[in-house]
Order: sequence, then C-alpha cells, then structure tokens
Amino acid sequence: MARKFKAREASPFLTAQAGLMSKVETPFLNTSKFNHTFEVALNKISADPSQPRKVFDPQELDQLAESFRIHGQLQPILLRPEPEKDGQWIIVAGERRWRAALQLGWPVLLAMEHTGDHESASLVENLLRVDLSAVDEARGLKKLMDHNNWSQSEMARQLGLSQPRINRSLRILELPSEFLKRASELQISANVLVLIARESNSIRQKLLMKKAENGDLTVSFAKEYRKINKNNDEKENKKHLYSKFDKILSSCIRSIKTLSLKYEELPDKCILLSRSDRELLESARATIDILLYKSKPK
Repeated sequence: MARKFKAREASPFLTAQAGLMSKVETPFLNTSKFNHTFEVALNKISADPSQPRKVFDPQELDQLAESFRIHGQLQPILLRPEPEKDGQWIIVAGERRWRAALQLGWPVLLAMEHTGDHESASLVENLLRVDLSAVDEARGLKKLMDHNNWSQSEMARQLGLSQPRINRSLRILELPSEFLKRASELQISANVLVLIARESNSIRQKLLMKKAENGDLTVSFAKEYRKINKNNDEKENKKHLYSKFDKILSSCIRSIKTLSLKYEELPDKCILLSRSDRELLESARATIDILLYKSKPK
C-alpha cells in the first residue's frame, strides 16, 4: 500500500513572514480603501480561475465548515468586481471559506472589496497557507515573480527568503506537468521533488517519479541512488575516455613512424618553426615522456 505523506508543517515562506509582511514594499499589501464589510450572495461569487491553488483537501474543508457552523464566519473574504459581469465578484483571498459556506448551504458571506494589486494579493494569501503543497507553492512563487517582473534575488528580498530557497522551489517546475499534478495531490515533499528534478538521466528520473507516486521514495534513498549512479557514470566516462585516448595514441604512433628519420637524414639547413608550432612539439614531447614513464613494455 502506498505510503501516505504526512501533513506539511508551516512552509518556510510562512515562517519567514512572521512580523515581516508589514515591512514589505510592494503595493499589494497596502490596506484597502474600503474598511467596511458587506454581505454578498454566494451565487454572485466566483473563484479566480488564474489562482495557483488547485487542490483543496475535502477533510480540511469539512473541518472549516464545522467551525463555521459552530462559530460563524470570523473573517471576511476579499473580493474584486467581475469586470465583465455587473454585480458579480471574483475571490481575491478566502476561497476555502467560500467553499465551506457553499458546503453548509449558506446564502451569503461577509466580504471586503480589495482595490490593490489583486493578483499579487491572491498569490501571497495562498503562499501563506500552512497546508500548501510544494508544487502549488512553487507555482505561486513563479507567478508572483513573473507578475511583478522580479528577478530571483529581488523575489527573495521582497519575501524575506534566501535566493537558494527560491531557486530550489522553482527547480521543481522543471518536472513533467502530469507528474506535478500527482505530486501536488499526494503532498510529496519539496526535498524529494528537488532531488528528482536534479536527476539528469531521463530513465532514472522516471524511475524516481514512479517510486515517489507509489510513496516509496525517501530523501535518503534518492540521495544514495544519485550518488551511486554518479559514481557509475564517472567510471563509464573514464572508460570511454581511455578508449578514445587509445585510438588517438595509435594514430599518433603511426604518424611518428612515418615521420621518423635518422640523424644523418635530417636536412642540413635549420628547420624554421613558428613559436606556436615549437610550443606544440614541446608539449607533445612532454606528453611522450609521461607516457614512457607510465607505460610498461608488452
């Protein structure tokens, strides 16, 4: 039976944001001009089709719905007007709350209108989720970076993360899209996904992806697997290099035999060599001395 991946702890992004978000310079974090809440009919609210979060855990939605039933809605959702449909709204932040309310059959939700950079606000709100999968987190970071036209270093500065941490997360997105979909559903850890992404051999990468989907791939196994194959690749490369060297050496020896002359057969006049030709011959002589030193007579 496939191993069930344990729930993720708070993401490094979430941890880094504690006490930091108010200092970030980006305009999407500014307070909305509209500080009052208002009620909106659920049938006038739509999810944002461009938001990176694609997977919602049914069990967690059940728990949120139960909390709503007992305590009510404690925090309004953020909405922006639907530009092409008068009276309709699109969610900026709070899709889980909207889904929980739909599950309970509520007619309305408390909301606030958001007038800032709604796309960045939605991306940041999703990145702050504790249960966000490594794949969705990577997609969110990529969209936020592209949307604001940030470099990785600027992204790291704005979000309070290290640049290697950003680079590592984005590396995950190099994996095939079908596998990423499964990885997101299975909550496969970022460490495992990065190690798979670093595997350059396509056949071995597919094997690692299959093991990850089956729940059989651990970080320690992936590291050891890559280490073993790296050593094997190095041995194979050396073997190929030696074979190539043997062919070159055989060709050189045939050429030397053709050019070999006795001292008295050499021309009387001095042979004119360019500096580069002389350096090349001296290098060849040094190489021949090394070969003679290291070789054994047959």
